[in-house]
Amino acid sequence: MKRKIVSAFCLAAVLLVAALVPATALADEDKPTIAVLTLSAQSLRGRTVEGLFDMLAYHGFVDPAEIADFAYNEDFEGEHLDIIWRDAGFDLPTVNIMVEEALDRGADILVTLTTNVTLTAVKASLESGIEPPPLVIFAIVTAPYTAGVAEAPCVKPTNVVGSHARVSYEDMVGLLPLLDPDVDLIGSFATPARSATIIGVERIARHAAEIGIDVETASWVTAGDGLVGAETLIDKGVDMFVSIGYPESLPAIVEIANVSSIPIVSSTMSYLPTGAHVISGFYSYYEEGQVIGRMLVAELQGVLEPERTAIHSDTAVTIALNLDSIAAGGIEIPAELMERADFVYENGESSEEFVKPEYADLSAEERHEELAGFLDTLHCTDEMIAEQRTALEAEE
Repeated sequence: MKRKIVSAFCLAAVLLVAALVPATALADEDKPTIAVLTLSAQSLRGRTVEGLFDMLAYHGFVDPAEIADFAYNEDFEGEHLDIIWRDAGFDLPTVNIMVEEALDRGADILVTLTTNVTLTAVKASLESGIEPPPLVIFAIVTAPYTAGVAEAPCVKPTNVVGSHARVSYEDMVGLLPLLDPDVDLIGSFATPARSATIIGVERIARHAAEIGIDVETASWVTAGDGLVGAETLIDKGVDMFVSIGYPESLPAIVEIANVSSIPIVSSTMSYLPTGAHVISGFYSYYEEGQVIGRMLVAELQGVLEPERTAIHSDTAVTIALNLDSIAAGGIEIPAELMERADFVYENGESSEEFVKPEYADLSAEERHEELAGFLDTLHCTDEMIAEQRTALEAEE
């Protein structure tokens, strides 16, 4: 499948034609292969994949019944497209293997979830020697610019588009004095193997310093180092743990934190059922799937201009509390924080009611207009690109 570059002048016309042509006709000519690659499909990341597949079904590229029977960790062969599915199971060496395999198998498009997978896929696609390089569409990447996926929303490799799962570390750190008015030292965890954790701790430290809070950091190479790191931070007198870099270590960290009545505050929503006490962060996982699904549909229809499509950004913040873990640790939660919580985890169950949005029963032309409107909101003009490049140069 070769990418078609469409000028802004004729984009609307091409979109209309593409929308009116059945998916069958588009796919039968050159059946595309899409690789969906993730560090782990556990918990909420599965919602992103679900949102992606629902968007493909909405635009007629997969049959809803086909997707309903789809099982993770199995490849999917559809009537109109094939999907290579790979989950690294949190094993970083496996990330390199599955990206290389996808390229070797001729994947036209790499859909990547999480920072490490995306960085690996972008680098591999550009070094593959394939012309044009396979398109990379990413999601669940919390720091695309500092991590090196892109320089700015419109300044990036020409084969890269995606959605920035923005984590507001400022909002998260702002909750700390509310949780404990006397907090003056917090402990954070990071691992050099996962760049997002390093970036997160740096941002936490910057915002904490602004309100007079110091940060001690524990780092490790393996998940087994998590408990040692937690004990070291407790010995240094931290008032709470903020940001846990390794989910594999979380149960052990929760156990020692509860014994010492030390709150755990994180920006990672999937840590809630594992025992983290307070979560303040990104939660639009299904919406992320919808966003990258629209980008994928536009590419399949031959109307996406990656070099002219800005990185999407979601800025919503959700607060959640694990009341079971809070009770186990004897931790007091102020009434104001309870009121601000969007949902809680109690008695082993979440009070959140996730309801997927209904997809409107639109005609092909109406779906075209909907997709065109979405692409228009992300269009990078020459002026935008120049302004962002100038801003980057000023920061150097």
